[in-house]
Amino acid sequence: MSMSNIFNSEGTILPDLGTLCNELIEAIVVEDFEHIFPQGIRWRGGSMGRESYRSYRNSNELRHNYYRNDPAIKENRSTLDYRDNEYFRFRYTDTSRHCSYRHPQLRNLVFATSKNDVYYLYDNSVMHWSPQLQTSTTILGQPLKGPRSRMPLRTMTMAAMEEFLLVGGEDGSFTFMNLQTYQNPVYDAFTDQGYSEVNGIEMSYSRTGAPHAYFSMNDLRIRCMDLRTLQEYATFETDWFANYTSQSPDGHMIGIVGDNREGQVMSVNSREKIATLKGHQRFSFSVAWSPDSRMIATGSDDMSTCIYDTRKMSDPVHILSRDICTSVRALRYSSCGRYLVMSEERDFVHIVDTATDYSKAQKFDFIGDVSGISLTPDGDGLFVGVAGVEASSLLEFERLQPRHGALNECDYWKDIYL
Repeated sequence: MSMSNIFNSEGTILPDLGTLCNELIEAIVVEDFEHIFPQGIRWRGGSMGRESYRSYRNSNELRHNYYRNDPAIKENRSTLDYRDNEYFRFRYTDTSRHCSYRHPQLRNLVFATSKNDVYYLYDNSVMHWSPQLQTSTTILGQPLKGPRSRMPLRTMTMAAMEEFLLVGGEDGSFTFMNLQTYQNPVYDAFTDQGYSEVNGIEMSYSRTGAPHAYFSMNDLRIRCMDLRTLQEYATFETDWFANYTSQSPDGHMIGIVGDNREGQVMSVNSREKIATLKGHQRFSFSVAWSPDSRMIATGSDDMSTCIYDTRKMSDPVHILSRDICTSVRALRYSSCGRYLVMSEERDFVHIVDTATDYSKAQKFDFIGDVSGISLTPDGDGLFVGVAGVEASSLLEFERLQPRHGALNECDYWKDIYL
């Protein structure tokens, strides 16, 4: 079935199933009207229309063919329990505000630096969304190329933290912007030799408290850049293209995944390999650390997430999950460590409760490709960028608060970690 048969010029989803609405959608609207989806889709026939379209979305026709000749994936995974689990709930979306992505395997294009500042990519421009004002503005559009540098032809990835914004391009270039001023962006490149796409950027702090960023690139190197001076001061070499690098919160280690079935953990100081992360059967594109630096999670094209205990990294302690339908593209731990957010390539985001030994989870079901996910620094908000011709918007979710007088779960877990 071709996409032209799924949508007509008026945005109708299989005319007998539902229609798209270009409007503000809030939680109260979804709760009051049974047949309205959080993305503004009005399903004809209620659950029957939605289930019919979900069956089409889950068909093999929409799956990628990166590994067409690979052997079948081994079914040795843990099964998550989704029954009656609700940790976050839908809050708001504006279906007239759209998200996008450029590379089918790179989906780190949504970042919340505070509960009122969310940055995302749309049409090769970086946008700022204010949940409080419910407004969206362009902060970095199509800048001119500097006289001695190159700007990204296409934005592959980005990262934002506090007042820092970095955008990575397909040609090894990057753009830096100060988010306090939105002025005088800096355009530069690490190299002009060969194919050196920036696959992933993660910002963090060194053990001395200096802000820095790790660039994962297609030239067999991970570069660490000082965000105050914009100078590269450390390089880590790999035998394969690095897709994403994440530093442990204690600043001692980095986890690296890429175009290899095995990831690795390296020492920040010695730049030597500490451990090899085995367990995946295909390439990986996401890695994240728990706040106490004890657990590291990796997500792969083999439709699984591996969880490792850093005290014994020879094998994963959990492999999640039989319930994942597509590649795992992004992983984020909440600031308190209670939740691990797993984003699939499309249609599903999972919230795993780490307090249950990674056995219970909540699943968000929507229509469209995921451009990125981001938790707010306080862990109370979750933003999911949804791209595609089906329905495109920035979905906002909020963490369920405890009853009056009850112990705040995240505060409890922060006490344990700290």
